[in-house]
Amino acid sequence: MEVEFTVLGSVEARVDGRIVDLGHARQRCVLAVLLVDANQVVSVDQLVDRVWADRPPQRARNTLYGYVSRLRQALAVAEGVDVVRRSGGYVLDVEATAVDLHRFHDLVTRARAAARNLQDEQAAALFGQALGLWRGHAFAGLDTPWINDLRDAVDRERIAAELDHTDVRLRRGHHSGLLGELSARIERHPLDERLAGQFILALYRSGRPADALSQYRRIRLLLAEELGCDPSVPLRRLHQQILTTDPALNVPPAGHATGSAPTVVARQLPAPHPGPTARFDTVLPGPHTPQRPRTGSRLIGRAAELAVLDGAVEDALAGVPGVVEVVGEPGIGKTRLLGELDERARQRGFVSLAGRSVEFDRAPYGAFVDALDDHLGNLDSRRLRQDGSPSGALALLSTVFPALSDRLPTGPDPVTVERYWFHRAVRTLLETISADGGLVLSLDDLQWTDDGTAELIDHLVRHPPRTPLLLALAYRPRQAPPRLAAALARAGTERRVARVELGPLSPAEGAELCGARTDHWRFQRLYEASGGNPFYLEALTRSVGSQSPSAVPAPVAGDLPESVRAALLEELGGLSATARVCTQAAAVLGDSFEADMVAVVAQTGETQALAALDEAAERDLVRQTGPTRQFHFRHPLVRAAVYQGAGAGWRIEAHARAAVGLALRGAPLTAQASHVQRSARVGDEHAVDVLVRAARQVMTIAPAAAAHWTHEALRLLGTQSRLRPELWIQQADALGMAGRLLESRDVLRTAASLLPAQARGQRARVTALRATMEWALGRYEEATALLLRELADHEGRLTPETAALELGVAVVALRTNDFSTAVDWGERALRSSERVGDPLQATAVRALLALAHTFAGDARATDYLDLVLEALDDTDDQQLAGQLDTLVMTGWTEMLHERYDAALGHLARGLDVSRRTGQSLVLADLFAASAYAYMWLGRLDEAEAYARDALEAASLVGSSEPRSLADVVSAAVVMWRGDFAEALKICEESLSLDGPALGAHRSAMVGMLGQTLLLNGDPEGCVRKVLEAGGGPHLYGFEAPVRPMWFRLLSVAQLALGDVTAAEGWADRAAAAAASDGPSGRRGFALLARAEVQLARQNPAAGPTACEAAAEFRAARMLLNEGMARLTAGTALSAFGRQTEGLAQLEQAKSLSVTCGALALSELADQEHHRIAVQPPPATTGT
Repeated sequence: MEVEFTVLGSVEARVDGRIVDLGHARQRCVLAVLLVDANQVVSVDQLVDRVWADRPPQRARNTLYGYVSRLRQALAVAEGVDVVRRSGGYVLDVEATAVDLHRFHDLVTRARAAARNLQDEQAAALFGQALGLWRGHAFAGLDTPWINDLRDAVDRERIAAELDHTDVRLRRGHHSGLLGELSARIERHPLDERLAGQFILALYRSGRPADALSQYRRIRLLLAEELGCDPSVPLRRLHQQILTTDPALNVPPAGHATGSAPTVVARQLPAPHPGPTARFDTVLPGPHTPQRPRTGSRLIGRAAELAVLDGAVEDALAGVPGVVEVVGEPGIGKTRLLGELDERARQRGFVSLAGRSVEFDRAPYGAFVDALDDHLGNLDSRRLRQDGSPSGALALLSTVFPALSDRLPTGPDPVTVERYWFHRAVRTLLETISADGGLVLSLDDLQWTDDGTAELIDHLVRHPPRTPLLLALAYRPRQAPPRLAAALARAGTERRVARVELGPLSPAEGAELCGARTDHWRFQRLYEASGGNPFYLEALTRSVGSQSPSAVPAPVAGDLPESVRAALLEELGGLSATARVCTQAAAVLGDSFEADMVAVVAQTGETQALAALDEAAERDLVRQTGPTRQFHFRHPLVRAAVYQGAGAGWRIEAHARAAVGLALRGAPLTAQASHVQRSARVGDEHAVDVLVRAARQVMTIAPAAAAHWTHEALRLLGTQSRLRPELWIQQADALGMAGRLLESRDVLRTAASLLPAQARGQRARVTALRATMEWALGRYEEATALLLRELADHEGRLTPETAALELGVAVVALRTNDFSTAVDWGERALRSSERVGDPLQATAVRALLALAHTFAGDARATDYLDLVLEALDDTDDQQLAGQLDTLVMTGWTEMLHERYDAALGHLARGLDVSRRTGQSLVLADLFAASAYAYMWLGRLDEAEAYARDALEAASLVGSSEPRSLADVVSAAVVMWRGDFAEALKICEESLSLDGPALGAHRSAMVGMLGQTLLLNGDPEGCVRKVLEAGGGPHLYGFEAPVRPMWFRLLSVAQLALGDVTAAEGWADRAAAAAASDGPSGRRGFALLARAEVQLARQNPAAGPTACEAAAEFRAARMLLNEGMARLTAGTALSAFGRQTEGLAQLEQAKSLSVTCGALALSELADQEHHRIAVQPPPATTGT
């Protein structure tokens, strides 16, 4: 059987010469995408993007699954061809030679190899075969941005092959036969100098030198008119050879190269950028992007490292966002390599931006601000709004990027910006910048980075923008922040990061760098002293000059060897006194600085400062940044040497002057804080105020910086810090937001010890915060003990804080599935809140009671829920900001009562309030609950997206509870889509992480592990794990509303083990757990369990029972479960002679599965439908 796929023309498939019906254009586009990457995984996101670009339908993934299913059916007649589901996407398994595009590339590659070996006859034949595969425009009839870009790229490949083929034919003496073809091609490509050269040479060899010279004049005039340039050097050389009738232009003997008549390889008109995912393309240089000058001199060596970077650039051009980490010791050449990357990327049409972290000034997101702020100042704000930025994204970004805050009329209070939303806004911003031609973002010296930058990098690595983006990260590995190192190590194991490790230069490379001979005694001593480190070698070479080699001291341990430090300080020693002080002042200000601030710190006039900077620039210590008043050090190590070379006492005073100068200029508090903390005296109340306010300003977007500055404020207070417990609480809040829960808990302990006994309100607040940290760490017993001790200290007195403490006890009980205790303490808290007249607290307590009664299966839940809903309608968002747990609990309660729209509405309100108020501890809970709701509804794409958001938010606060819930949803989504092994992996990895041994979240994950074990062929493991999670055969460890689902799972596992009696027992328990007047979904699980047992017992009632289950699930809007019930109904009805009805049920199951994107269910329905349709109906025996 011969199978052939064509894309070099219309997209077609042929089997033994017969065309296969591939459906409409959009479906053929899906096949085209898979053919281009045949035998490679194409992710679902890539498929959606390539098929629909920025206009996907509302249910793009579900539509895609339908297209793939129909393509499978169409290609079923082709042996050896299949569309296979793999983790994360699809693979078209096919012989590469069956696809004309891949055959074309193979033939062209072989032809070029033959041509290089002067095997011209073979090369011509191979080129002819390759070009003969074309039947018109590639991908004819398809029109999407990705296809159009790819078509242009492949057309350029064809043109390049034609040119190579022409060279071979000219060498073989076929010049006369080429004239007509070349003349037609010149009309299509009048500015192609290589093609013009071939035509001119063919004319000359055909005895028409006058026509050849006329063609040269034509292209010379055309180039001057269109491009304003002369012909290229090779074309001018050809012209001269014709004028002199150079014998080298004659046809060479067979088997010999042309020698003096080389192929003309010249400029061409820049083509449109091929787009983010086009392959097979050579991209010409794009527009120049103003950029900071590269540090250091030319790059020496590093061929292997450059190959990795070039590969990453190519991947980015192909639409695959990439991350490269460049690591090595100080001075080894990381910055220089990034400069080379920037240069190469700009030549390929990328926007290239660079920034760095600063050693002595870890301002929040400093590297990103350094890289992006100037560019943002020139970016049209309207374009940011038009490019899909989420609501308020510009306002969020303006809290960090000064260029945006200066341009927007108003912005949010920085305190209200939660960093999760900020991360998403930066991701959208990078997508906007990189949309036109791609972006290379280089971040250097990340060993000095702040925690906020490390978190943002972690986010971008795990959620890369869907545009051509290459993120290059350079740092010293031994000094890397733990958060950054962990993020990149994790990404490295998942092969999402390429690593470049720079070692010393070889002696030959070092000699080339210094312009020396490797055998020269002076160079050998310098190389030995430098250890092959290029920065050290250059510094020593500058320093030694005419000194004897014995003057070169041996390097010592540390970031900057003494030999190098001495060399750099010697450069400084040659400056005048004013220039030396100004250079040291610049080092105090940072890697980048402005002349007027240098004057302030150096205590000199601005004119003198500018002259001093000119003097430092002459010695290449500093460099001007473009045509601005800004300067930067030639290398961070130069700045470090200058800074460390200044006296410690002078530096303290210099930082103080810097802080004053920045304050007078109205600089942000965050810019002042780093100087204040290095210069303030203990007891300086103004400095304390600056640090405290700076910390509050960045509390939610850079909590680690906020914690550090608050700590510094407490240090400056000295013994007076004991009188400021609110600052200890502020520090604990910041540490908690940063995910440093253990440190937060310890600071809260200190705060509690400082509070006087009469400060009951503050003590209660601290205790509540400590309890929150304890249960977030999974230490439920410790949390409860703290709360109970604080309540005991109240000695029965009712205070405004009593209800909050009692509610805390109830919350911990609820999280450990101790429903009776949760109800008991909830009712106490309700009485307390009503007695003190706190309606918001009372609403929060009623929300807990509604959820606790729901978990316990108590009908009183709806009474409490109605009261909560009434109160929420009368409560504005500002009042809710401190009670977001109320919305989380309300959403869960509504969800478990199958009021999904209402649940999602309240959860969305919570997310909106969280985004605007910076409440981050409950953000992950809001996302996780939303993910669950979408999963029950069968909306797998939304469930997956919200689960990812929950994992992201949970990672920011370090809490394992919402992470476990999100992992449950992630495993369920993967399971429904048919990747059972991946679902099992998710469960096992989630349970392997440190987390609470008790609690509903953990129980749900253990139960999900049981379900994945069953699907992977281990029904015994399923039974064991479900009973473990449920705490025994009554499954009291699960919430009452979901027990019928788990009982049904146990029944299915027993059926898989062949124990129908045991299965029937579990089905009976499911029926008992599903109240007749309760939500429909519970009855659906009970009925489905009964139907499956009936089918196993060959009871003809199985079909009608399964249909009843499907009706209950439909009433509950649980589409996936309805599909499962209809699958069982179809099998059962067909087994007892009702084949037509059975097939109809299976078709409904298939339709539901396609709607939801549940590939596993879809394939089961397909298989069962095929099995029943091809076999004769059984003889009926009466029903």
